[in-house]
Amino acid sequence: MKRSIVFLLLLPQFMQAQQLPEKHYPKGYFRNPMNIPIELAGNFGELRPNHFHSGIDIKTQQRENLPVHAAAEGFVSRVGISHLGFGNVLYIDHPNGYTTVYAHLNRFYPKLEAYITSKQYEQESWATNITLPAGLFPVKKGEFIAWSGNTGGSGGPHVHFEIRDTKTEKPVNPMLFGFSIPDTRKPEISRIVVYDRNKSLYEQTPKVVTVKATKGGYVASTPVVKVATDKVSLGLSAIDRQSNSPNPNGIYEAMLIEDGEINCGFQLDNIGYDETRYLNAHIDYKMRKGGGPYVQLLFSLPGNNLGVYHEVVGNGIVDLSDKQPHPVTLRVTDAYGNASDVKLTLQQSGDVVETPVCTNAMYPGSRNIFENSEVEFFLEEGSLYDDICFRYQEIPNSKAYSNTFRLHTALVPVHHSFSLRIMPKRTVQPELQDKMVIVRKGFGEGISAAVYEDGWYKGTFRDLGDFYLTADTISPRITPLGGIRSGANLSKASRIAFSMSDASGIKSYRAELDGKWLMFSRRGNVLSYKFDEHCPPGNHKLTLKVTDIVDNETTYILTFKR
Repeated sequence: MKRSIVFLLLLPQFMQAQQLPEKHYPKGYFRNPMNIPIELAGNFGELRPNHFHSGIDIKTQQRENLPVHAAAEGFVSRVGISHLGFGNVLYIDHPNGYTTVYAHLNRFYPKLEAYITSKQYEQESWATNITLPAGLFPVKKGEFIAWSGNTGGSGGPHVHFEIRDTKTEKPVNPMLFGFSIPDTRKPEISRIVVYDRNKSLYEQTPKVVTVKATKGGYVASTPVVKVATDKVSLGLSAIDRQSNSPNPNGIYEAMLIEDGEINCGFQLDNIGYDETRYLNAHIDYKMRKGGGPYVQLLFSLPGNNLGVYHEVVGNGIVDLSDKQPHPVTLRVTDAYGNASDVKLTLQQSGDVVETPVCTNAMYPGSRNIFENSEVEFFLEEGSLYDDICFRYQEIPNSKAYSNTFRLHTALVPVHHSFSLRIMPKRTVQPELQDKMVIVRKGFGEGISAAVYEDGWYKGTFRDLGDFYLTADTISPRITPLGGIRSGANLSKASRIAFSMSDASGIKSYRAELDGKWLMFSRRGNVLSYKFDEHCPPGNHKLTLKVTDIVDNETTYILTFKR
C-alpha cells in the first residue's frame, strides 16, 4: 500500500519535468468570426519586425468584403481607423472578461459605420480611435459586424483576430480557446545556435549547427559540438504549419531538456503590447538584422523583461566546466500539442578564452551616456538587453551641417527611444533653423525633425547607426491619380485619389471642398475620397494641403464639375 502511495506522489513530478506549466482558457465560448473554415496566414507569437504577432490571421480566400461576425455576445467597445497597423479595427467586450478584436476591415456594419463617419466629420479627422459606451452598440454571438478587407498595414486580404484580457488589454493566444483548426503537423526545426555565456550576445560569433529532418525525427548535422567555453546557452530556428495551410507560422513552446529534466523554456501564451518589443531580446537580433534567419533564444538576456520564460531547474546555461560530454534535447511544440525533438551533445574543448577589457562598456541595467563637443546621446536604464563595448567613429561629411557620427551599430537593438543632439559644424541660417533634420543610416534609414536647443539640434531615435545633421527645404509632392485634371467633369467618377511623397516624411494632410473639411482616407501614401452626399451636383473647388515633418507645405487645387 505504501509503495502505491509513493508512486502516485512521484508521478506528477515526473510529468512536470517533461512539460512547462499550462494555463487553461474557456474552450467553445467563442465561435469562428467567419463563415468559412479557419485557414491561417499567421498565428499568435509569430516573429515580426520589433514585435510578436498578437493574434491569428484568418485567410479570406484572397477576397475582400466577406462578412465578419461577432465571436460571442457583448458590445462594441472601441473602433479605430488608421493607415497603419490594424487599419479599420473593431473591439467587442464580452461578459466573460475577454475582448475580441477584428482588424484590417473594409467597413463596419451600416449603423456603426454611419455613427463613426459622423464622428470623423465632427473631429475633422479620418484617422480616429473612438471608445464607445456599453449600451450603444450591443451584439449577439454570430451577428454580422463588418466586411473583411485589406486596410492598414495589411499585405493582403485577411482578418486579424485577437482575444484580449479586457482589464489588462493583454492579448492571449486564440489557439488555446478550442477553435477548429486542423493541425497534426509537427513543428519544423532548421538550426541550433550555440552561444558563449561568458560573452555578450552582441560581442561574439556563435556556432551554428544545421538540423536535418529524417524519418525518425530531427538530427543535428554535428552530433557533438565542441566549444572553447565552460558555459553555453542555445537558440533555435523553427516554424510550424497547420494541416490545411502551408504558411510557415510561429511555434508555441520550446524547451531545453538536460539529464531528463527541463532546464528552461518559453511559452507564447500571452504577450502584452507593453512588452512586445522585447521580441528584439528574445531573438538573436544581430543575426536577423544582418540578413540572417530568426533565432529564438532558450534563455533570457539580462535586459529582457518579457514574461514568457520558465526557469524550471536552470536558467538556460549548460555547465561544461567538467569537460565531459553533455547530451541535451531541444523540444519544440505547437499549440495543439504536436512536438519535435532534436538531440545533440555539448562539450568544452580547450581553455576558456578571456574577453578583452572594454574601456567604454554600456550595460542593460545602467543609464548610458556618450558625449563630446559635437554629438551626445543618452540611453535610459533598460534600453539595452546585453552589455556592449561601445564603438564611436567620426566620418567627414562635406554635404551636411555636421560630420557623420557612427554610434556603435544598428545590429544592436535599443528598447526605448532616445534623444540625440548634434552641434552643427557650420552656421545654420535663421530661415533654416526650423527646417533641420537628423538622418540615421545603417541597416535601414530614419529621419527625425531636429529641435534647436542652445546651439545644438536634437532628434529622437530608436536605433543606433550613422547620424548627421542636414536641412530639408523641399515641400511634399502631390500627384493626382487616374488622369484627373482641373476643369474636369467628374459626374461619372466614383472617387478622387492623389499620391503624396516627401523625402523626410508626411506629418499631416487636410482636404477641403468649397471651404469645408472633406474626408479622404489614406492607404500608404495614397489619399482617396469616394463621392457621397458631401459632394452634391455642381461646380466645386477641392483644396488639398500636405505637410511634412518640418512643416514644409504643398497645396494642390482641383476644380471640377459634378
